[in-house]
This record gives sequence, structure tokens and C-alpha cells, in this order.
Amino acid sequence: MKKQIDQLSAYEPGLSPRALKENYGIKGELHKLASNENLYGPSPKVKEAIQAHLDELQYYPETGSPLIKEAISKHLNIDPARILFGAGLDEVILMISRAVLTPGDKIVTSEMTFGQYYHNAIVESANVVQVPLQNGEFDLDGILSEIDNDTKLVWLCNPNNPTGRYFTHDALRNFLERVPSHIPVIVDEAYVEFATAKDFPDTLALQQEFENAFLLRTFSKAYGLAGMRIGYVIAAKEAIEKYNIIRPPFNVGRLSEYAALAALEDQEYLASIRERNAEEREKFFELSQSDHFYPSQTNFVFVKTDKPHELYEALLNVGCITREFPNGVRITIGFPEQNAKMREVLAQFTL
Repeated sequence: MKKQIDQLSAYEPGLSPRALKENYGIKGELHKLASNENLYGPSPKVKEAIQAHLDELQYYPETGSPLIKEAISKHLNIDPARILFGAGLDEVILMISRAVLTPGDKIVTSEMTFGQYYHNAIVESANVVQVPLQNGEFDLDGILSEIDNDTKLVWLCNPNNPTGRYFTHDALRNFLERVPSHIPVIVDEAYVEFATAKDFPDTLALQQEFENAFLLRTFSKAYGLAGMRIGYVIAAKEAIEKYNIIRPPFNVGRLSEYAALAALEDQEYLASIRERNAEEREKFFELSQSDHFYPSQTNFVFVKTDKPHELYEALLNVGCITREFPNGVRITIGFPEQNAKMREVLAQFTL
């Protein structure tokens, strides 16, 4: 058994609505607003696609997800040989880490970001440098200062989970210009479809200038397919070939691929999700308490407070399950009626 696994723990989701009701004596309905899911769900075309292929459950999927790979290739105008799919970005991050890292290698990322970068590096006996955030943002200069000859991967999350903040196109370009070209800079854009900022990076365009700029995207968030587990990396062909060796042969299910195809085709529905989310997100920042919120380009708002558990419980008492952190609470944007209840709590809470 790998000794370094003792440093880690398995992922533990929060208590279920049933358990929370029992613990807190809550009688009414509870709404799960802790995992940044798209509560509106996927395009109606997704359900139609799944139902149309239910007779294929006995068959293995086509290895490599060729249908959705071709569709993404056309949608983004990129070579399909530069795309690799996984069962969600969790598996993509695992594949990359396993393919690249050896004991004593180093990754550089940030504190208070998606935990799987750290988790998988430790499993591979790599060293992890986590640069502190600056007011909820990635400190790109700080990350750059930690890159050395032992660095094999740099992980950036944009917009960042759990803070929701982002760095701009110019900031990313300036960063890439200063990173040695042999070190992959992996930009995790899981929440990109929610972003509305005009200066948000066009990472695909930057890939034409910087071959070491790799990109992660997923169907779990704005596309509403968290339960189907499908995400992908866009990288240099040579890197994809190596990562593909690590990929399990039938890692993305048939129904997941059909669901992703249908979701990708319905860009009108995706645009409506982005618009609804932006409208509801803006209402949170109209509160006088928004000085305590990190600006967000995602489908969640991070509320800074030195009383995170009290705020978590106050939101729970109006039926909203959120995610508690040591320095705040992350609130997934829900339906308008849920959001209104949470804003009312925030308006009355002393942060």
C-alpha cells in the first residue's frame, strides 16, 4: 500500500437532506445548494436522446468517445486528436497526474481551490506547492515564483472553485509568456459557460500561441449533466497520446456520450441557463452585505464570514443546504424562490 495515501482522506459528501432534517428537527423541504449543480437540469433534448438509446445498455461504449469528440472538434474548431474524454474532470485530472508525475516531482497550484489537483499529486508521491490566494484570486505572480526545474504541472482554476473569482485574458497571456514552454499549464474551466465578463480568457486562442496551455472543460455544470460524468481535456497531441494510455478503455458510458451530444447541440438552451444564472447572481450583489462576497463568474457566491457555521445553519433553517468552509459559506445559485430566501437571511445576518 502506498504510504502517502495516509495523508489523504476519501471524499465525504455532506449530510443528506434526510439526515439534516433529523439532526436539526427541520419539518419542511430541504434544497441541495451545496454542489454547484445546474438545478434547471439539462436541455429537454438530452432526455429524448437518452430514451432513444435505452436499448443499447447491454453494449460497451465505443472507446475514446468518438461521436462527442467529433462534435466538440467541430464546435470549437480544433483537431480531434487534441481532445481526450474522461468520466468527469475528476478522472481527467487523475489520468494527467498518473501519466506525468513521478516521486519527487512538483506541482504548483493555489490554496483554496479544487482539491483533486493536490489529492492526485500526493497519490503519485509528488510535492505540492499551494500559493495563497489574493482576495480570492489566483496569485499568478506568486505561482510563477514557485516554478522551478522540478515542476511538472501547473494547475489553474478559472473561475476558481470555491471563490468564484477569475483572472483575465491579458493576465493569463502574461503568465504563459513567462512559464517555461515544457511545463504544462492546465487551466480548469469547469464553470466557463457561466462566465459573462468580457475580459474572460479565450484560452482556446491562447493555445495557438502557447503549446503548453492545456484546457479542461466539463458537461457537469452549466450543461446540467453532473450525474452522467463526462469532461475533457484539450492539449497538445503528444500529451493526449500519453494520457490516452492511462485512460480506462470504456470510461465514458454510451448514454453519457449521447447526453453530451444532445446538450452540446442545444446552445440556445445553454445561453438561457447562462442568462438566468447571471440575473439571479446579480441580485445577491445588490445586497448591502455584498462587500463580504467575492465577485463571481460562476453559479455560486462565496460569502466571507468569521461565523461560517452560524450562517450555514441560518440558511439551513430556511431550507437551503449550502457548503461551509473555514472562512465562509459557498452558496449555489438556485431557483428564484430559493435565492430570495437566502438573500433574506444574508440581509439580516451580521457577517
